[in-house]
Amino acid sequence: MKFIPNFAATYVSETYEVVAFFVIMLFVAIIMFFLARNVLKEVTRSREERRARQFRKNRKSNDDSMSDSIVADHYVSKKSKNVLALINQQIAHSKEGQTISVLYYMNLDNFKFIAEKYPDKTVDKVIKEILKRLKASAERNSICGILKEDTFVYYFTGKIDNDLIQETAKEILRIISEPLKTVPERVTTSIGIVLFPFDGISASQLIKNAELALYVSKKEGKNRFSLYSQDLIEKEQFNMGYYQEIKKSITNDEFLLYYQPIVDIKTGKMVGLESLLRWNHPTMGILPPGKFLNVMDLTGDITWFGKWGFEKVVKQYSVWKKQHRIREFFISTNLSPKQLMKEGLAEDFHNIVKSYDFTPESFCMEIIDYYSITKHPMALRNLSEFRKFGFKIAVDDMGDNFEIVEDMKQIKATIIKISREDTLKMMSHFPEELNIKKAISRALENQKMVIVEGVEDEEMISEMSKLDIRFMQGYYFSQPISVEETGQLFKTVPWMMELISRVINP
Repeated sequence: MKFIPNFAATYVSETYEVVAFFVIMLFVAIIMFFLARNVLKEVTRSREERRARQFRKNRKSNDDSMSDSIVADHYVSKKSKNVLALINQQIAHSKEGQTISVLYYMNLDNFKFIAEKYPDKTVDKVIKEILKRLKASAERNSICGILKEDTFVYYFTGKIDNDLIQETAKEILRIISEPLKTVPERVTTSIGIVLFPFDGISASQLIKNAELALYVSKKEGKNRFSLYSQDLIEKEQFNMGYYQEIKKSITNDEFLLYYQPIVDIKTGKMVGLESLLRWNHPTMGILPPGKFLNVMDLTGDITWFGKWGFEKVVKQYSVWKKQHRIREFFISTNLSPKQLMKEGLAEDFHNIVKSYDFTPESFCMEIIDYYSITKHPMALRNLSEFRKFGFKIAVDDMGDNFEIVEDMKQIKATIIKISREDTLKMMSHFPEELNIKKAISRALENQKMVIVEGVEDEEMISEMSKLDIRFMQGYYFSQPISVEETGQLFKTVPWMMELISRVINP
């Protein structure tokens, strides 16, 4: 029998060999990838360790006549004065040797939450833990201490260049942001940096200029550092003055919440309140939000401040509910675009509501400058979460865009607010009149609650009632009033009925 080669079997065998070869090569490549990655990690870690050793070496090479790191054990004024005195001593020594020094002025970001959440002993431990980290990094020949509760200072003299200044600042940011042993929350810091003798020739002058650099760090997003420069004086000094006063006013509890009623003109009843922030300034009296909120928005303080304000609103509502047995009533609070950029905002607010045994339906999130947040995924995610939890959503100041009702479907908003400016445009027959009326009509058709703001006279009530608008707020009913005055309104039911009926039924 003639032998016939089995070409098919040979082909299959060769195919298996090729596949096996590629599988083996892929396996080897994966192993090489992980080995290379581990080597890269080791190289990076080794480089960071060398930098850290170099920082310590630079600091150790400073004048040996100085004592070791000076650490304040408690944040009291006496210790603060000691730290400043030590800096002045080193400044005097630096003048003799004509050396350069650098001062890092650190303020913990959003530390007020920890200070309010935990007892004083726990807060003390947190401060000491952070200070201990700074001391360990500072090594010898430097001054490290606390100026006040959440503010630290670190000062050293030596061979200083721009790279060293920035690398040290990054190291400070890193060690402070590491997990704490005392509490589960993470802490970050913002830093203002100044140089002696260029930015000041005394401790107080250096601190003053460092505060301005710190303000810029806060303004740019926190957990970062800024170097003082002459340009900052021209750009930021006005806002800086307000910023310093605001910081003091928070400590002195000078901020108040006022409330303005939202009225149903068909029943005369108060159906809701808008909460409005006021600053009880020690010399200028009660200041409206326009005088200070823009500064807080720039520094990012608006995020934690808004949370603090909302908790005060919920707490006060809890008191009113017990006193007056309130039902079917809501309180709105304003949210700025910057607040909505904060991850977890909706969950934070929901947790506050739950802690006071409320349902989210009793609260409305009023969106300021809606169109500025429509392209930001985080803001839209927060709004979506608010609706999932059950909060009401209101869009404030729609302008003359009658398509806004369609846009509102994206965030499932339930309330649209008409500004006084838009109302006057309608009453004066401005070109925008038609679009505004279209928006109102479409909102009502879609079962949205329409609220007219800034109502100040009977003519406005009469004109708006012709458009089937029944919810209004403004000075005609009441200006924003204190907690005590608002409490008195709950005793009058139905509220304003006689006066309103005279306007809409002449």
